[in-house]
Amino acid sequence: MSRDPKARPKAARQPARRSGGGIVIGIFIGLVLGAVIAAGAAWYFTRANPFQAAPTTPRLPSGDQPPVALPGKPGDRPVVQQDFQFYQILPQGEAAPATPATPQPAPPPQPVAERLYLQVGAFENPAEADNLKARLALSGIEASALRGQAADGRIVHRVRIGPFATPEAMAPTRARLAEAGFSATVVRGSP
Repeated sequence: MSRDPKARPKAARQPARRSGGGIVIGIFIGLVLGAVIAAGAAWYFTRANPFQAAPTTPRLPSGDQPPVALPGKPGDRPVVQQDFQFYQILPQGEAAPATPATPQPAPPPQPVAERLYLQVGAFENPAEADNLKARLALSGIEASALRGQAADGRIVHRVRIGPFATPEAMAPTRARLAEAGFSATVVRGSP
């Protein structure tokens, strides 16, 4: 019972035509829906018409107007014009003091306390210094990696802890380093 393909009606033999306008109409509808949703979200979040101009404040008839804060900005203070008096305070000003200032004796220089650091390592490769610094951080010890120049001209990256004012202040940190398995040397001077 096979059927003869020629026996089919003509309408069934014609290939279906595609309409190219369906995609364009779909894109247009999507754009319109997106614009409507965006406008609704803007209205919801601002609770006002986003296309409306900001309200204007009425001006006072006199020339002196109090400063006005900008609308819609909470916590803004009105701008107040400052009254600078440093022109009168300066010696060349009209209201300069008649008596010249007497020079005060300089205070005696304070002795600079020597800084103490614990140096855990010095490396030419900065990655190695950062690695040691990270291992110290995992042990709960904060260190810093400083770049400097050695006596022979090489660039070294020193891993140091401190500064400490006295050796007694350094002792607890030195004990924590020993417990964590790090050895450190005491360094005096600048960072």
